[in-house]
Amino acid sequence: MFSCSSDDGGENPQQTPEQIQTAKLLGRWEPGTVIQEIDGDITNDRFADFSITFNADAQGNNKQYTITNTGGEAFEAGTKDWDYAGGNLNTIERLDNGFQFDISLSNNDTELQISLTVDESGSPLGRVSNTTGGYVFNLEKSN
Repeated sequence: MFSCSSDDGGENPQQTPEQIQTAKLLGRWEPGTVIQEIDGDITNDRFADFSITFNADAQGNNKQYTITNTGGEAFEAGTKDWDYAGGNLNTIERLDNGFQFDISLSNNDTELQISLTVDESGSPLGRVSNTTGGYVFNLEKSN
């Protein structure tokens, strides 16, 4: 007689909500559209070469994201460590400076929206000119 059980002897422990969310983010994301509001003006033509790649170890720890190309104006190019802000699985915090941005997955986790606001100083993104305002990145998973 066979029985079904969710306990597999500990070989494949159930993932936490954080591990599940992190697994969905892993990989390279490229713009479908980017909406940028600077001083009340909206533009969507400045980020064609932007991409962000999320990485983590097998347990969902040691999280990093890498911005390739110029990153437009809203993100610094390079690799940064990150985690979820205060345990909120929809807010990412850059660990080196505390900068936060909101995320939302849709369309069977193949589309990612990143929303952020940059204050008048341009800080903490490392950019100091033409960055003030709100940004909405509508990204598509490329791998």
